[in-house]
Amino acid sequence: MSGTTIQTTGGVLHEKDLEFINKTICEVFNCNEDQIIDLKPLQKGLSNSVLSFELNGGKYVFRFPGLGSEVLVDRGRESMIQSQAYEARVDTTLVAMSVSRGWKIAKFVEHRDFDYNDVSDIYRGVRLLNKLHHFQAKVRWEFDVKEKWESIRDMTPADKYGENFSEYPEFNSIRDRIYELYELTKQDGIPKCIAHGDARDENFLINDSEIYLTDWEYGGYNDPGFDIGTYVCGGDHSDEEVDRILFIYFGHKPNDIEKRHFYAWISITGFFFMHWCMFKEASGQKVGYLKPLWYRFARDYSVKALEMYK
Repeated sequence: MSGTTIQTTGGVLHEKDLEFINKTICEVFNCNEDQIIDLKPLQKGLSNSVLSFELNGGKYVFRFPGLGSEVLVDRGRESMIQSQAYEARVDTTLVAMSVSRGWKIAKFVEHRDFDYNDVSDIYRGVRLLNKLHHFQAKVRWEFDVKEKWESIRDMTPADKYGENFSEYPEFNSIRDRIYELYELTKQDGIPKCIAHGDARDENFLINDSEIYLTDWEYGGYNDPGFDIGTYVCGGDHSDEEVDRILFIYFGHKPNDIEKRHFYAWISITGFFFMHWCMFKEASGQKVGYLKPLWYRFARDYSVKALEMYK
């Protein structure tokens, strides 16, 4: 394995990383390294490097923590929320994970890509979020979105933040609207719940008979709008498609309070992930196609939502 590297969408894995991965698999399954078959990257995930492997007739996924994840992710909270997701039957794939090191092993589910343009996929995905949000959670470990984006802001070099980040030219006006909206949403009476925090297409495992929501790094007790926001901001959705998503989520046409609240949270979500993007790119990792989507939804939906509140 001398000099071996593997390129993944979450970064490059070097020889020492691969040695750690093989050693960890052997410890979890009490096996020898030569029993591990076909360790290879899955081209998914921006926060981490994700690989699949086969062992003793089973197939599994290994998550290796990506660049900067040690400061972006609270692994203790992730572990607790993962257990709640299992109880809610929203994700039953976990095999083992480490709070201190950030790795995770899960069962591989034969699946296809989640399709934002397929009516059945949209319905199954959005209703799964509704199921999660109505689960009577035993954990109240909050994921504070505002606190988190401010901590990411403080870790991002000033010359690569805000309007100094060339692809976010209207950052300051967006920021002002988002802070106002964040306070306004508190008056809407929408209860917090267990939320996933990154419910976009790549984190749904779907086939003809099953659907799971995986990767709970941003999970916590949160506003349900954050999940709808991450779902919407993960694709190039039109305004009409956004309204259809809300109709499916509620099971009826949302009233004015519900609509303004979730519009606001679409913009808040975009703003949160703009911070994630700036931090990642300042750390040397390119983000890709989601970068302009987060910006567009933060910019456009903050205007729409603020008009509805006023």
